[in-house]
Amino acid sequence: MQINLTRYQILEYAGKYVYDADDVLGARMEAAARRGYMTRDDLIAVARWKWRGGRTRQLCGQNTEAEVEEITRVSFAAESERLRIGSLLALRGVQWPMASVILHFAFPDRYPILDVRAMNTVGGSTLYTFEKWLEYLQLCRATAERYDITMRTLDKALWAFDKGAA
Repeated sequence: MQINLTRYQILEYAGKYVYDADDVLGARMEAAARRGYMTRDDLIAVARWKWRGGRTRQLCGQNTEAEVEEITRVSFAAESERLRIGSLLALRGVQWPMASVILHFAFPDRYPILDVRAMNTVGGSTLYTFEKWLEYLQLCRATAERYDITMRTLDKALWAFDKGAA
């Protein structure tokens, strides 16, 4: 995996990404992070943002309020990256891409989103494992730091680059 975009290209492609729902979800998830956990409604909102179809929302809705709170409390408080993302996978309807969305919007400057478009841009596989997640996480963090950009800006650019190239 590698990011072959210059800072200028990243800013250019990030500017082409325009989805108003990002700000609403971002505010909701930052509030959840301050609170220390997500609600069931927060989880369903993430599913609505990430997936167009209703199947994932339906699965997420099968989690109880108590399950969502307990599992996300563990995730949000975790020191290890393995526990932080891995605990989220215990929620019904949550796989690697959605877990990454939760972390991305709850902790906006620390986590990228795993997405087929971003993986196409960096030459990564969508057969996700913790090791691949960690490699992608480190790549994105290093790039954001090197170019002095936010993780959200980088994430938008990686998605938009593939969308534009398609």
